[in-house]
Amino acid sequence: MLHPLMSDGRLVERMATGDRGAHQEFADRHRQSVYAQVYAMLIDPTAAEQVVVETFDRAWRSAQEFNPRAGSPLAWLAEIARELAERRKHAVTR
Repeated sequence: MLHPLMSDGRLVERMATGDRGAHQEFADRHRQSVYAQVYAMLIDPTAAEQVVVETFDRAWRSAQEFNPRAGSPLAWLAEIARELAERRKHAVTR
């Protein structure tokens, strides 16, 4: 844990500079809520876990693009998860 009081916004800022510890802290902090969101959409624990991994990978790769004026880090993360889960859901139903 980097610092228990470090904000999500600060963690994403640090992720954007390549700080893997900040990424780990951000993932640890939000993994359960992202899993719950994705599982509710997919109703498949294996697929949900895969989407969670993809979500945090995407967050790591796109941290530099995060715009705090557009919303909170958690809203940004939830949108990434929703998009990936929707893609997974549509890929399965095709």
